[in-house]
Amino acid sequence: MNRRILAVVVALVLAAVGTVGVLVYVRTAESRAVAGKQAISVLVVDQRIPAGTSGKDIRNKGMTKSVTMPASAVPADALTSLDAGLDNQVVTADVAPRQLLLRGHFAGSSAVTGGLALPAGTMALSVSAKAPSDVAGYIVPGSKVAIFDTFSAAAGSHNPNGDGLSRGEGKSQATRIVLSGIDVIAVGQHGSGQTTTAGGAGSSDAAGSSASGTAKNDEVTITVAVTQRQAEKLVHATQTGAIYLGLLGDDSQVKPGSGVDNNSLFQ
Repeated sequence: MNRRILAVVVALVLAAVGTVGVLVYVRTAESRAVAGKQAISVLVVDQRIPAGTSGKDIRNKGMTKSVTMPASAVPADALTSLDAGLDNQVVTADVAPRQLLLRGHFAGSSAVTGGLALPAGTMALSVSAKAPSDVAGYIVPGSKVAIFDTFSAAAGSHNPNGDGLSRGEGKSQATRIVLSGIDVIAVGQHGSGQTTTAGGAGSSDAAGSSASGTAKNDEVTITVAVTQRQAEKLVHATQTGAIYLGLLGDDSQVKPGSGVDNNSLFQ
């Protein structure tokens, strides 16, 4: 009888020791993960933060959570807290859940561009082109493109005659490159449910948005980042002819030239 009681007591003691061991293991898992490394607490986005949301609103609405990570794996501008200095700053583009919240996400409210990420010194400009011009949907946000213009040429020149793209006997059309190395920042029409942007906003991928858009009007809207001079050229090209886009690769070679017209096409 005494041996049976002793066996039960030993079993209970072993069970208790095992339970404590598991608890210690779980509680020290995070410590082991950063063992030998400096740990740091940083803010991670807990729910989507729309462009234009202020630092104060992010803090008050509890849109982030604090997690511990090895300092070596954290970008230098990762935020550890939302201090009062960010209260009147806003995120310039949508920030998706599970992303680190960075100081670089914030700027003055005048920098908000509706979720479009614009390179410094540029503006966003949208143009419509015939469906084949988007290279069968392979032009996506982040692509670099060359832009061509086809127009009715003035007599004896390779410049527009002001008559748009008119056809007829005795009239000559010409095609020339207008711009090259232009950044695409969105594909599709904003508000249509088909837009894809460089920040990932939208309800479909770029190819899908192009296909959906072309089913309606055989056109696709491309938004590009351009300087003032580039914008002037692009606007003028759309008003005097028809534009066409070429998708550029790392080794693509494009340079300005006189282009081709009806007389030099087969030379």
